[in-house]
Amino acid sequence: MDGLLTFIGRFHPLIVHLPIGFILLALLLEFSKSKFKEAKKVLKFIMLWAIISGFFSIVTGYFQYLQEGYLWETVQAHFYLGLITLMFSIGFYIFLQGSTILNRLPRTFFSLGLLVAILFTGHLGGTITHGEAHLAEPLEELSSTLFGIEEKENGLSLTDENYKEQPIYSKVIAPILSKKCVSCHNSKTAKGGLQMQTFEAFQKGSKNGPIINYDNPELSELFLRIHLPLGEKKHMPPKSKKQLTKAEINLISYWIEAGTPERQTLGQLDLNRNLIEPFLIKDEVPFYPILNLEAPAPEIIKNIESKGIIISPIKRESNLLTISTLNVPKFNVRQLEELEGIREQLVSIDLSYSSVNDSVFRVLSEFPNLVQIKLNHTQITGKGIHSLSNLKYLKKLYMVETALESAALSSIKNLASIEQVFIFQSDRNLIEGVELSPDLQSILEYGNSILPKLPTDDLVY
Repeated sequence: MDGLLTFIGRFHPLIVHLPIGFILLALLLEFSKSKFKEAKKVLKFIMLWAIISGFFSIVTGYFQYLQEGYLWETVQAHFYLGLITLMFSIGFYIFLQGSTILNRLPRTFFSLGLLVAILFTGHLGGTITHGEAHLAEPLEELSSTLFGIEEKENGLSLTDENYKEQPIYSKVIAPILSKKCVSCHNSKTAKGGLQMQTFEAFQKGSKNGPIINYDNPELSELFLRIHLPLGEKKHMPPKSKKQLTKAEINLISYWIEAGTPERQTLGQLDLNRNLIEPFLIKDEVPFYPILNLEAPAPEIIKNIESKGIIISPIKRESNLLTISTLNVPKFNVRQLEELEGIREQLVSIDLSYSSVNDSVFRVLSEFPNLVQIKLNHTQITGKGIHSLSNLKYLKKLYMVETALESAALSSIKNLASIEQVFIFQSDRNLIEGVELSPDLQSILEYGNSILPKLPTDDLVY
């Protein structure tokens, strides 16, 4: 018998759309009935089928509640509003018959009542199926994409200093479950009879039993479902919901394999730092410095652009500028001196493929806020590179495919803030035979990298 009730109940998501369609069609006709001669007869026909389909919708919905593990507190408002919608449908149908006690009521009582009832009933049905945030969640993602609004914090508060002392469940797993799972699995909306808002509720499992297999963790229901392809019906979270990230899946998988501990700390579990790295809060240091500078005069910008130089702000409403001379191949050091008008605002300069020589280093040292310098495909040898040591913000220096000499590399160590120096040369290895400190070698990108051999490299297919 239970199997038959379950079978009937699962028709509810299909049948429920029929009364919705009939009622909406009836309301459209009602609000424009003056345009149709036979509006009353058609309305009576439509409302009759709205009543029939509404009745079967309520019956199948009730069977679904009984068999699918929903809590009564979750569905009761939806159920009662469904009954109210059916009552309005019956009342409107009787009203259309004429000469009844219901004709004492205004016609708008039924039409507006049906409209309000169907809207609230449908909304509550969507909440049961997709969670309380089923409308707000996509709007949050849309606003993040269109307007750059940041997502809400995921509740994690892990840092390099404190993460080893944090309990794995309350400080790591619970915030992830709260953000991605609890909207459908809580005390009010317990889909499949599963609640995940507390550790105790999680351990009880679903109506089909525990979701963790402690003997074979990788066969756990939760483990299997989060690893299923997105297109699979049993994949969790559902395709319409916000998905777990790869890092979250890896961490939850580790937790399941470790036996779902509650109070053990990350340090006690000797957790691989790579698993927790994506969740650590890091103080983000902006690439460009935060400087309060006035914008250059418009005529200065126009004068620079008139020479074919590309000039643009680093971002909207910023007075910090970047320039590129890519369209001016004969650009030389003398012309660089003509950029005096943007000396303070210039933070990035690309002189690749230009005609500059080693005297460029001396001139560039007079632009105090430079963060990035590109001198690729020029004839510089590196003589005078030490002049850049007074640039306190300089982080990246590009000198790819140039006449750079190995002897100039030792001067790079004097650049206080430098993070990366790109010196790849296709015709030679600049650091071959040169003794450099480990610290200096760590910031040099000189190519000739050799990938480690993989076991599959020798396979013949």
